[in-house]
Amino acid sequence: MQQDKYSDTLSKLENEELENISPGAEIYQQLMAIYLYQNKLANAKLLWMRISNNLKEQNKELAQLNLLNLALQHNSYADFFKHIKYDWSETNKLIIDDLLVKQREELLNLTATAYVSIYEENLMEMAQLTSDELKNACLDWTREQDGDKQILLPKVKEITPRIASDDQLLKLTEFVSFLEN
Repeated sequence: MQQDKYSDTLSKLENEELENISPGAEIYQQLMAIYLYQNKLANAKLLWMRISNNLKEQNKELAQLNLLNLALQHNSYADFFKHIKYDWSETNKLIIDDLLVKQREELLNLTATAYVSIYEENLMEMAQLTSDELKNACLDWTREQDGDKQILLPKVKEITPRIASDDQLLKLTEFVSFLEN
C-alpha cells in the first residue's frame, strides 16, 4: 500500500513540475526521493539533469539525494549507507526511511543468497545496523561462535523445481500438434 501512496504523490508532483515554470526545490526533492524509493534510477538521473545548476548549488538536500542515486546506480551499498546518514527535511524523511528499510532488506536477502556464512560484525558494517537491529533483522539465521567472533549462517531457501527446457519443448510440440489436428 505504501507503493500506491507514493505513486499518487508522484503523479501529483510530476503534474506540479509540468505546470510550474520554475518549480521549487521541495518538489524536486520529493520527486527524487520517490524515484529512488521506487527504484526508478533513470528517472532520478534525468530529473537531476533538468534541475537548474543554481538550485543544485543552493540546496544541499538535492545534492545528497543525487549522491544516493549515484550509489544505487553503482550498486554501492557502502556509499548508499554513508550518504543516507543526513538530516532530511520532514517532507522527505518518511520516504527516505522507507528507502533505507527497503535497501537493508535487499542487502540481507542478497547476503543470504550469496553467502553460506558471514561474520556478524561484517554484516553490521555493511548494513549500518547495530547489534540489536541485526539480531531482529536476522531472527531465522543460525548463529555460531568462532573464538570471540559471532558467525551468522543464513537460512537456506528452498529452490523451486524448474521444468527442464526439453520437457517444455515437448509439451509445446504436443500442444501445437493437438491444435493442428
